[in-house]
Order: sequence, then C-alpha cells, then structure tokens
Amino acid sequence: MKTEIINANEKCSFCKEVVVSPKVIFCSNCGYPENGTDKERTRFFAKRTIEKHERIDARKQIKSARNTLYTLCGIMLVFGVIIFFGNNSVLELGIHLFFSFLYLTLAFWSEKKPFEALLIALLLYVTLLVIGFIDNPRSIFSGIIWKVIIISFLGKGMYSAFIFRQNIQEKTNTSNND
Repeated sequence: MKTEIINANEKCSFCKEVVVSPKVIFCSNCGYPENGTDKERTRFFAKRTIEKHERIDARKQIKSARNTLYTLCGIMLVFGVIIFFGNNSVLELGIHLFFSFLYLTLAFWSEKKPFEALLIALLLYVTLLVIGFIDNPRSIFSGIIWKVIIISFLGKGMYSAFIFRQNIQEKTNTSNND
C-alpha cells in the first residue's frame, strides 16, 4: 500500500486545503492568492473583511425587522384585547388574535427564510393599511409616523435579506464553477 506524503507548502496558507499544483496562483477552495503578489493578498483580506461586515450589517437589519414583527404581534394582541373590552366584539378580538399569530409565525419563520417571511409580512401590513383606508380614509393619517417606521424597518430587513441571499447564491455558484 502506497501512502502519499504531502508537503506543508502544498497546502493553502489560509484554509489548509491541499493545493492541486504548487504552480497555482489562487487556492481553488478559498481563493487565497498563494503564489500571488502582496497587493493580491492585501486585496483578498480586504475583500473578506468587507464581506464579513456586510454580513454582520445584513444580520442586524434582519434582526431589527424580526423585532418589528414581534412588536406588531404584541400591538395586534393589545389592541384586540382593548377593542374586546371596549365593544365586547368577539369577532374583532378573533381577527386581531389571528393577525397577531400571523406576525408571530412570520417572526419565527424569518430565522430560516428571512426574505420570504419579511416580504409576506410587509405585504400583509400594507394590505391591512389599505383595508383600513378603505374602511376609514382618515385612518391613513393616524399614526403615520409609526406606519412609516414599521414599513421602513420591514423594507430594510427585506432588502438586507435579499442581498444576503444573493451573496450566498453567488458564492455557491462561484464554488460550483471552479
């Protein structure tokens, strides 16, 4: 049985994967410029740092949008209870509880599929605003600042989730093409 001995210089300095040929400039696994210039190495580390900060920022935006969904869940619950005790309307309480449960479900789902969950949440919120406007046109102006804040948090989180998902797909496509 023949064993193959791998020299330490035949491994990538960055990811420690075996380099196919010592003449290869870039590691096929991580893209590190093993035999590249100092400028290429600097560019490699700068790009990785920028990507890391972008991922951190995207996660913060997604988390902020998720917290907005939890807040919407609580708001729907509280208003449902207030309306129930004010009007004794079981139907309105049921509607508020239903939407509260939807926002809670979307918040939990945003852990796994943030773009899809936040898109549905944004569409649901805007739909509820439109229905409220149709029922009472003056309702669009009451709490307008809160409505804009909620839409902006959901929109920024959705956009960050979209960009984050695109970056992951590009990396997957790039590594599959190598």
